[in-house]
Formats: sequence, C-alpha cells, structure tokens
Amino acid sequence: MFTQALNQFSTWFLHHQTFAGYIEPIMQVFKPAWRAGQFRAQLMSSDSLNGEFLSLKLKPSKQWPAHTAGQHVSLTIEMNGRLLTRVFTVASSVKYFNETGFIRLLIKTSEQGRFTGLLNNKAKAGTWCNISAATGEFVFKNTHTPATLIAGGSGITPMLAMLDDYLAQTTKAINLVYYAKSGEHQCVDELRELATQFSHFSFLLLTREQSSDITSNIKHWDNPDIYCCGPLGFMQTVQAFAQKHDLNYYQEAFGLALPKVNNEDQFTVKVNSQDHIVEGNDVLLSQFEVKKLPVKRGCGIGICHQCQCIKKSGIVRNLKTGEMSDNGEQLIQLCISQPVSDLELQL
Repeated sequence: MFTQALNQFSTWFLHHQTFAGYIEPIMQVFKPAWRAGQFRAQLMSSDSLNGEFLSLKLKPSKQWPAHTAGQHVSLTIEMNGRLLTRVFTVASSVKYFNETGFIRLLIKTSEQGRFTGLLNNKAKAGTWCNISAATGEFVFKNTHTPATLIAGGSGITPMLAMLDDYLAQTTKAINLVYYAKSGEHQCVDELRELATQFSHFSFLLLTREQSSDITSNIKHWDNPDIYCCGPLGFMQTVQAFAQKHDLNYYQEAFGLALPKVNNEDQFTVKVNSQDHIVEGNDVLLSQFEVKKLPVKRGCGIGICHQCQCIKKSGIVRNLKTGEMSDNGEQLIQLCISQPVSDLELQL
C-alpha cells in the first residue's frame, strides 16, 4: 500500500512512473548499474573461445535467486550510452553457483550484432551490468529414465548446466550428441572430465557433414527422454523422430518460425496516429525498426518484454503460442507479433 502511494506521488509530482525510477541516478553514484526491478552483477572475467564464442563469468548480487539448470536470464549492459538487453542461457550449474557465487554465459558473438558485436570491447572485468531472475521450462525432468541430449551449435549451453547438476543424481545412461561446425565445439575438456567421472555418461562430437542424419545416434530402443536445443529445423527433425518412436521430448528454441502466408498480404498499422504499411510475412518489430519508429529491441524472442506496447485494435498472431489475439485493446510484444489484420498501436 505504501509503495503504491509512493509511486502515485512520483507520477504526479516527479514525472516518473515509480519512485525507484526517480532515485535511480542517485543510487547509481553509490552502486553502479543499480536499476529498479533488476539484479546487479559484476563481470569477473571475459574469455574468447574458439568459433567466436565468448565466456563471461558473472557474480550476481546476493539478492539474485539461484537458477535451475537449463534456464536463461536477460543480460543488460550499458553500451555507448544505451541499455542493451539480450537473453542467454546460463551455461553453468546450480552447484557451481552455490560453491563459487558465479554464473557463466557462453555467447556466440557476431561483428554485425548490435549487442554481441560490441561485447568483445565492452565486456571487461570489473564492469557492472544487470541480470534478470532466471526463467524457462527447459529443465531436466526425470532422473529415473535414460536421457539423450541433442545439441546444435549454441544449444550446448543448457546441456552443460544440466550435466553438471544431474549426472551425480542418476545412474541411468545419459548420452550427449553435440553438433557444431568443425573446430567450434565448446567446453570439450569439461565433457571429457564428466565422462571420466561418471561411467553412465558418454558424448559424441559431430558435424553435419559427418552425420547428416542427426537422429542416427539416438538409441530409441532404450526409450530415453530426449532433450534438444538448436536451430529450428534441427529441432523439428529430432521432434519428429521422438514422436515416431513415442519418446518424451523437450526442447528449447533459439528463434521463432513464421507461418507461411500470402506474400502479397499487406496491412495498415496506425502508430501514434500515423499510418504505416506493413507486410504480413514478418514480425512488427523488425518492420518498425526499418521505418525508424521509436521501438525498443530486447531479446527478440518474446522473453524480456522490452518491445511491449498497447494494441488498441486489430489482430496479431503470437508466434510463441500460435494463438490469435482478440480484436480489442491489449498488451503485445512486437518481436513475436505477426500482423494478420489492420492495426492501431500505441508505442
């Protein structure tokens, strides 16, 4: 009740939605990167790995709740005067966090990326940043059955955390099949150490050229649970195999698939009283960025909510759930919203 009253006072007299937002600049003098609603974290080290990967070791504040292996966090870093946010899976176990107070992120960098392209220069030891509480449902479900983990490229990150946390809790066979470009398999020494320590764990390092059938190493006759993380087409192949053999299947996606639509579909979107033409074969966020509308990009996959806005009227398809929105007013996320009618939005 008191917090609500304080925030209302801030809205009326201080022109901030919350009192915490008003005092944020003052707090940052004493606590760098202090931001209302987020957890502070300090970058302890940044190491370049093969294949343009970057390993970041972070020390979250004591208030940060521990993650579950397989979950992801939003990482926010100030770069060139702007706050940029992306979502990354925690590539270290809860056991490691409890023992050291650190978490690890493995990030595939790109020179063209507006976030990852800057990390090599901006992510220095001692830098303060923000992380969210961990979220996500891609976690280890059952220690009483065999499991096969299928990773493609960056999809190895949740698997590393799962293996370190759960191998000691089961005696059932756990097999990892890890696909990556030649020379770009990450943390191989860690995998070898786990295989030496736990006789029920084995792994294969493959490229698509070595094994074009990515399901050929799944021993379906052992009835394993299947965990898969990788590009969309990669996961669709594994999911179809699991369904064919009636295996439990769990996955974590990197991106979103657009349903096939008529390429000629165009819609009028009224944004802050101005009309814009958009295509029906892309999400709203990327189209608004091309038009230089005042939108915020965060994770780009519907997790961080930075691109959220108010839809006043019209219908969009949520690409995470496949569901159509109502025609009336509601909050939508631009990065996962595909237009299927004319719209009116308030940014």
